[in-house]
This record gives sequence, structure tokens and C-alpha cells, in this order.
Amino acid sequence: MIKSFLAGAIAGGAAMWIWGDRIRNTIDQATSGVRTRAAEQLHGVADTLQSVADTVDQGLTGSPQQRAS
Repeated sequence: MIKSFLAGAIAGGAAMWIWGDRIRNTIDQATSGVRTRAAEQLHGVADTLQSVADTVDQGLTGSPQQRAS
């Protein structure tokens, strides 16, 4: 069992050494759209949370708070 693990680790290391750049480029191309959509969604969530925080501040103080930029 240890021999199989070591053989797999050596084969995986050799594959990454030989084809590592090609593998990384393929993965980056395949996931770039996913990362972009996730970033856009997180930005939208942040805007929504800021709006909720502003609304809560207005409700507690009775006047709008100015955000520090």
C-alpha cells in the first residue's frame, strides 16, 4: 500500500513538472467565468448589506448617516 502511494505521488509530481503550466492554464480558463460571476455576486451582496445597514442607522437615529469613503 505504501508503494502504491509513493508511486502515485511520484507520478503526480512528474506530471505536474512536465505539464504543470498547461494544466494550470486549462484550469484558469475553465474557471475564469465562475470567478468573475462570484465576484460580481459578492459585490452585489456587499451593496445590499450596506443598504440594510444604512436603513437600520436611519431607523435608530432618525437621520441618514454619511458613509466615510
